[in-house]
Amino acid sequence: MKVAIIEPLQLERETIIDKFQSLGCEVDYYDSKPETKDEIYERAKNAEIVVIVNTPLGGDIIGRLEKLKMVAVSFTGYDHIDIDRCREKGIVVSNVPEYSTDSVAELVFGFLISFFRKLNECDRALRAGKGNQGLMGRELRGKTIGVVGTGRIGSRVCEIALCFGMNVLAYSRTEKEELVRKGVRYVTLHDLLRSSDVISIHLPLNKETENLLGENELSMLKDGCVVVNTGRGKIIDTTALARELEKGRIFACLDVFDMEPPLPGDHPLRNPKNTLLAPHVGYYTEEALKRRLDITVENIRAFIKGNPINVVS
Repeated sequence: MKVAIIEPLQLERETIIDKFQSLGCEVDYYDSKPETKDEIYERAKNAEIVVIVNTPLGGDIIGRLEKLKMVAVSFTGYDHIDIDRCREKGIVVSNVPEYSTDSVAELVFGFLISFFRKLNECDRALRAGKGNQGLMGRELRGKTIGVVGTGRIGSRVCEIALCFGMNVLAYSRTEKEELVRKGVRYVTLHDLLRSSDVISIHLPLNKETENLLGENELSMLKDGCVVVNTGRGKIIDTTALARELEKGRIFACLDVFDMEPPLPGDHPLRNPKNTLLAPHVGYYTEEALKRRLDITVENIRAFIKGNPINVVS
């Protein structure tokens, strides 16, 4: 079979090629992101298996790819793939569900510690020859964190928060008894929003979760609440969040947005000062990327053998 890796997998090229050649497949690897739909098509048109990270693969392109049998999504989220069109054509879609659990969960607390202890301001003050005046921080212990979504990453965030001595509230479609036994308390979404000092988002993006937190929901947050989003940007209404931030009432630590970084200069979330922003680095650790590559290769190996795994379509 021919495999086309149509965008970078963010590890050394030789490492990637060696892993895929172990499958006994012909491999085309592109180390730049495709910039247009036509470029996506040209890279994928002769392949039976296409490997993709977060480049959108819409139904119009899928419909033109006559040889395509599998989309190997080297990513956890797959909302950028037209799953319905894949089902129509009998194309298998697999993803990598667990590779970045610890990386993303650790970033949540990297955000929080940086924010509560004013580490960016501390760095700037010291380099400017200043002392610690105005740099008093706050502790995480005793604060209430509301975790929205208790899948693998959300569950890990709950566990780490408990280690910090935080009170943990959770909202999820499915409650996990093991978290309850550890001290996590499940509540309604509105109760969570009204009661938490920190909100951490860990939901997949779908029709039910898009803009789940809009103007009404954000208005429920306590003054001084810190919103952390390492999940999907579109779960929070961008316009409503920017408006609430401009009021100076809440704060936000954001790794994801309604588009992939880099953000244009006029993006509404670039300007508010009461934010800590990162260009989608939650998954971006050496350990996570190696796991991602290994699982992607194993997904393809299983498909070739006729027993596909991690199938989302």
